[in-house]
Amino acid sequence: MKPRVVICGAGAAGLTAAIFAAQSGAEVTILERTDKAGKKILMSGGTRCNVLPVRMEYSDYATSSSPNRMKNVFKSWSLDRCHMWFRDEIGLEMDCETESNKWFPKSNSAKEVRDLLVKAATDAGVKIEYKKNISRLDFEDGYWRISTEDGGEICTDRVIIATGGLSVPTIGTDGKGHQVLRRTGVNHTDLFAALTPLTTKDPGLKSLAGISLNVRMSVFINRKKAAEANRSGFLFTHRGFSGPSVLDVSHYAVMQLDKNLPLPEFHVNWNGMSREEWEGLLSSEKGKVQNLVGKQLPARLAKLLCDRAGIGDENASELRKEKRKKLLKLLTEFPLPVDGHEGYRKAEVTGGGVPLERLDTSTLEVTDLPGLYLCGEILDVFGRIGGFNFYWAWVTGRLAGISAAKRPA
Repeated sequence: MKPRVVICGAGAAGLTAAIFAAQSGAEVTILERTDKAGKKILMSGGTRCNVLPVRMEYSDYATSSSPNRMKNVFKSWSLDRCHMWFRDEIGLEMDCETESNKWFPKSNSAKEVRDLLVKAATDAGVKIEYKKNISRLDFEDGYWRISTEDGGEICTDRVIIATGGLSVPTIGTDGKGHQVLRRTGVNHTDLFAALTPLTTKDPGLKSLAGISLNVRMSVFINRKKAAEANRSGFLFTHRGFSGPSVLDVSHYAVMQLDKNLPLPEFHVNWNGMSREEWEGLLSSEKGKVQNLVGKQLPARLAKLLCDRAGIGDENASELRKEKRKKLLKLLTEFPLPVDGHEGYRKAEVTGGGVPLERLDTSTLEVTDLPGLYLCGEILDVFGRIGGFNFYWAWVTGRLAGISAAKRPA
């Protein structure tokens, strides 16, 4: 008789777990709380779905768990093999955007990615039950009893929890998986919104909404440099700031605020030029300061920076020392006046989660709860934007699916 695996959640990790569990010989059922599978896949990458990064480093991920445990999970399935799986077995044609380090479907359709995963699952014999929201998980006599809010019950000796976190609550991510796990004795580290835009009360900066540029952004906590954004894209919004550089480091603001600690300081170099390079430009070029700055930066931003340095129509040759010094600081170490963040409503992922120390990282089985496996965003690992979180979902889903199917009876 086939082993039975029940998976809670039909997102990226859950669908992957289902495919590999079924292909490994299990009878698989997915319980999905909403009316559609893969809702987060559908909205990812601006509905294009950045399936995978082209390259990855372990430093692209954040966790409060042991980094070595995280590495062990990634070693179970390389980025290249994951890419080959999508191409050769799922049947997804992809284009490489080398400059942005992303693989996208050639169709630019997130729906195609979702549909191909659902097809691969159903072709393998997976049954997906929609509008099945789990309410309890109980372990008795070697079996897991899964209770659903509609009064249903399912018994099995192998369960995979792939319910995600709290990010984007409009698509049904309500943290139910964490609540259910906590009742079984599987606690998690503090959860927080990660990869979420930052907000400001500064009307001048909000008036720059729509301007995007490449910057260098650094984070300081207690005057010590805590991090530097890996990417350079920066976007002014009507509420504050977004773009890859901001999302890369926004969790530092979230974590400080959640602990009632002072906000970090965010410093921005607006185009990567050093103080010395700006000095040289202002010393060697002729013309009005605002025009010279405007050749390097968007005109509206150039005007705002000059205004804040107290510079009007001065020529570069007439610029007084104190104004020059203030302008150079604003150009290379602009103190971004952050007052908060957009929270889970706009967060790409949830930070925190079940520590990897609670699992056997060779299988993703909870160490003292036989037959219970976890994968995806519910775990205490998140990556920066650009396909990194999808890679974590594919890797952990595969490992949990194979492990659950092959677990000795």
